Amino acid sequence: MNKKDDENVSLPPNQGEGGDGGKLDALRDQTPSSSPLVRGRSVEIVPAILRTTYEKIAEDWEKVARAARHIQIDVTDGIFAGEKSFLDIKRLEHLPASPAGDPPNGRIELHMMVQTPAEYVEDIIDLNPARCVFHIEAFLGTMDLPFVYNTIGEYTSAEMGIAINPDTNIDRLTEYLPIVQYVLFMGYTPGFAGQEINPNVFKKISDFHIAHPAITIAVDGHVDKATIPQYAKAGASIFCSNTAIFGAGNPEENMKQLALLAASA
Repeated sequence: MNKKDDENVSLPPNQGEGGDGGKLDALRDQTPSSSPLVRGRSVEIVPAILRTTYEKIAEDWEKVARAARHIQIDVTDGIFAGEKSFLDIKRLEHLPASPAGDPPNGRIELHMMVQTPAEYVEDIIDLNPARCVFHIEAFLGTMDLPFVYNTIGEYTSAEMGIAINPDTNIDRLTEYLPIVQYVLFMGYTPGFAGQEINPNVFKKISDFHIAHPAITIAVDGHVDKATIPQYAKAGASIFCSNTAIFGAGNPEENMKQLALLAASA
């Protein structure tokens, strides 16, 4: 294990230049990685990959590698959420490098939908991803959350996020905010892509954003052209999506359209 580097990977800034981000006409020439703004916050579209084999993950990775700053790999154990996905976390270091030659782990965002987070700490440290997210619900009845987050935080340069399901009270997040860099709100209980959105999520995001305006908010679950303006208005700036990016059409173009819609909300 290597101690955490002095320089940490930074999330997109909460404040940016350019007021409301300019007119849509100006934004149309930007790629998703050029970070248009939504209400002064930098917009990021994060492709989410949920696959059962490394080969399928690599196939999806190649489709968005040129356009995405971060790519989310969903890890499900078949207990906490959905069917079991690809679980060999360390093998993800063999995904293709970026067009600029940057190693893949510097772009990986792990979304850990697992029942026993502590069992994955060593593999995550070995991978040293750019970001890592666990669900607060996975720690209920245990005292493991501080250990998991502090250990990964000490031995990697990963940005640590904490995810919360729609039916969980946002007050449960408060005591853990000092050890996370962002909060991921789920649009539905995780496990399967394409579920209907829980309409309560927008108010929960808005309430949290009002209470904690400096905390970066990410969203995952039914993020598409219809919902992304609502997510953005509520306070989100990082938008994780699977079906709306990979489902139909060109994934890079889909990312660009989602970024434009978020920025114009």
